[in-house]
Amino acid sequence: MVRLDHFVINIDNNQFNLAELKKEIEPKGYPFEPGRGKGTKGFKVANLWIGQQYFEMVWLKKADGGGWKKDWVEKYNSGHRGMIALFLMTDNLDEIRAGLLSRGVRVSGPERISFRWFFGLLKRTMPWRSIYTEPIPGTDLRICFGEMDSIKVMENMKRYMTPNSSSKGITGIKEALVKLNSSTEVSEYLKKLFPQLKKQHDKLVYEMDNSVLAFQLSDKQGVEILLKATTSNIGLTGKKFRIENVEVINVQE
Repeated sequence: MVRLDHFVINIDNNQFNLAELKKEIEPKGYPFEPGRGKGTKGFKVANLWIGQQYFEMVWLKKADGGGWKKDWVEKYNSGHRGMIALFLMTDNLDEIRAGLLSRGVRVSGPERISFRWFFGLLKRTMPWRSIYTEPIPGTDLRICFGEMDSIKVMENMKRYMTPNSSSKGITGIKEALVKLNSSTEVSEYLKKLFPQLKKQHDKLVYEMDNSVLAFQLSDKQGVEILLKATTSNIGLTGKKFRIENVEVINVQE
């Protein structure tokens, strides 16, 4: 099983903007508490839960990042804003890593995110393993894979997925569309990441159990991401919002 899981988005350290985002998105079906999310003296995360998927909106409070992923800290300090990682969750992480390596994709060994908090006295380690590929050529966007330690861990985590848009009838993200500048290098890399990619009209599509990851290549520069969130609430259909280079739109289930 592979599914869309979460999206890491670099944002400015600006509490006014977060408060304005809360006012904008809550009427569109997205309850949001910016203060909730992990952090240390050096970084902070605001989570936005969309059913089983979520945003990790990250900002640095100190230049050293306070335990955040080193290369992402460097990108943040060099001015990167927007999505830096798109995470897929799987039940066979080691098999996926072996396949990537066999196709010539550089990928990290399974890692666990750890950071110190409470004045550095306590250490927190996340209950999942992750692997990180190299960024898609010409971009800073990485496709990453994770695996939970157990089903029980996942079930326990669901209790903390609050406030969640599912309470408003928005059940999750069914499609992530990544719009990229076209090149032979990009096309070849995507096919190495996902040998199962299918051509559908102007998209390259990777179909998963309950979701779709698609790539659209054009002559436009930069990276744009469109996330389609399903809703059973007709009144919320078509509502949309934007965070950096990520747009979310509600579509009918």
